[in-house]
Amino acid sequence: MKKKNKMLLFIGMIILLLALFRWNSTTKITTALVMVIDVKANEILVQDLSGNRETVQIPEGIYKLIVVNRQYWIKYEHREWEKPELLSIEPQ
Repeated sequence: MKKKNKMLLFIGMIILLLALFRWNSTTKITTALVMVIDVKANEILVQDLSGNRETVQIPEGIYKLIVVNRQYWIKYEHREWEKPELLSIEPQ
């Protein structure tokens, strides 16, 4: 019985490691010129030049510095199963 439990634990660990590897390998970093459509305390809604909209998580307190209807160069990281997260922002 102990051998069976160890084998199940080993298989479970392998599956967990594969899931973590896949999650980490699907990280995308995007840089774009965007127009800020809406600003909230923890996220911004942006629209790129082709009209695609994206909600991006921002650090606390930074929302007061971002102006709606202004263009910015932003760089954000997007992982599978998570909202995109802001890495940097600069006015155009």
